[in-house]
Amino acid sequence: MDQQQLELMWQYQQEDMKADRVANEIRRSPTRQKLEKSRDFIMEHQKQYKQIEEQVAVMADRKDAIRDAIARCEEQLSALAAKVSANPPEDSDAARAMLQEATRCRETIASYEQEMNRIVKDASDYDKRQRALRHEAAKVKMEFDQLKVVYDKEIKEKKAALDEQRAVAAGMAAKVDKALLAEYNAIKKHIAPPMARLIGDQCSGCNTAQPSALLRKIKSGSALVECETCGRMIIQ
Repeated sequence: MDQQQLELMWQYQQEDMKADRVANEIRRSPTRQKLEKSRDFIMEHQKQYKQIEEQVAVMADRKDAIRDAIARCEEQLSALAAKVSANPPEDSDAARAMLQEATRCRETIASYEQEMNRIVKDASDYDKRQRALRHEAAKVKMEFDQLKVVYDKEIKEKKAALDEQRAVAAGMAAKVDKALLAEYNAIKKHIAPPMARLIGDQCSGCNTAQPSALLRKIKSGSALVECETCGRMIIQ
C-alpha cells in the first residue's frame, strides 16, 4: 500500500469530518428542532381535525336515519289511532294489544330522541374541539412562519459554509486512489471516522491493542489494515 496515498486519505478524512460536523450542526440547530416540533404539532392537529370531521359526518348520517325512523314510528301511531277510531277494539284483549303496540312505538321514539340528544351534545363538543384546534394551529403556524424566516437566514449562512467545506474535501478526494476512497466510504457507513492512527500498539479509534501480526503490516505499510475490533483502517 502506498504510504503517500494513505496520508492523502488521512488528510481527506480531516476535511471530510469537518464537513460532517457542519452538517451535524445544521441538523442539530435549535431553530430547526423548534421548526420540526411546530411542524409535527400542526400535522397532528390536522389529523385530529380530519378525524373529527369524519366523526361528525357519521353523526350527521345517523341523525338523518333517526329522523326517518321517528317519522316511521309516528306514522305507525297515526295508523294505529286511525284504526282504533274506525274499528274500536271489541274486547279487553284487543284493546290491550293495541295499547301495547302504541306503547312500543312511543318507547322507540323516546329512545331515538335520547340518542338524537346525545348526538347533538357530541356534535357541540366536537365543534368546540374543532374551534380550539383551529386556534391552536393558527397560533403555532404563526410561530412556525416567524421561526422559518430566522432559520432560512441561519441555514443560508451554514449551507454556504458546508458547500465550501465539501468543496475542500472533494479537492482532497480527487487526489486519492478510487479503490481506497471506496473502501473509506464503505467503512464510513458503519463507523466514523473510518481511519485511525496507530498509537503505540493500539487503534486510536477504539483504544484496542492490535495483534503483533497486524502491527507488523501496519508498520511496514505493505497492506491496508483494518482494526479487528472497530473495523477502522489503521495507519501509522
